[in-house]
Amino acid sequence: EASVAFSNDGKTIYFTRNNNEKGKRKKDAEKITHVSIYSAELIGNEWTNVKPLPFNGLTYSTMHPSLNKDNTKLYFSSDMPGTIGSFDIFYVDIDANGKYGKPINLGDQINTKNREQFPYISDENKLFFASDGHIGFGLLDVFLAEETKEGYSKPLNLGLPINTNMDDFSFIYNDNSKRGFFASNRQEGKGDDDIYFFKSTGSEDRW
Repeated sequence: EASVAFSNDGKTIYFTRNNNEKGKRKKDAEKITHVSIYSAELIGNEWTNVKPLPFNGLTYSTMHPSLNKDNTKLYFSSDMPGTIGSFDIFYVDIDANGKYGKPINLGDQINTKNREQFPYISDENKLFFASDGHIGFGLLDVFLAEETKEGYSKPLNLGLPINTNMDDFSFIYNDNSKRGFFASNRQEGKGDDDIYFFKSTGSEDRW
């Protein structure tokens, strides 16, 4: 279980989990265990009603959920049919009754033939994500795209010191405090993937 997102009232959680059956990992015909997004409700002091989301599948993965500010859109990464490349970023609408719409691919402005993963949508609808398909420093880099009337702006590489020639990903950011966290396996780390803290400086979003 990993990559969690909470509703703004703290009573619903979305998380990624290995596909399983009776507590054991479930594999497809090629012996691959895919992952899916699940939800659960907080009732009293316990998380209950754990269930997979309806757009999951047994032959592809859905992962890395992120909710927008008013909880009407859930962003995620997937290699489901209809992707442009390896993994693409999608979103689904969530209506007032908690029902999910059809997954919508964010298109080739965001998605490439390589990997786009770890989406994070800020309160100001800034989309941060990791990609090894857009021009970067090497391996996974963190990018920013802003919502426009036509969709999203051209992704901006956040540059140094956020990005390195190693994997930099799982970026989250608070628009008000201008602080956030991300993960990286850069060489000066303590282990493999480490968690880093940062604060944006200047009048513009300089990282």
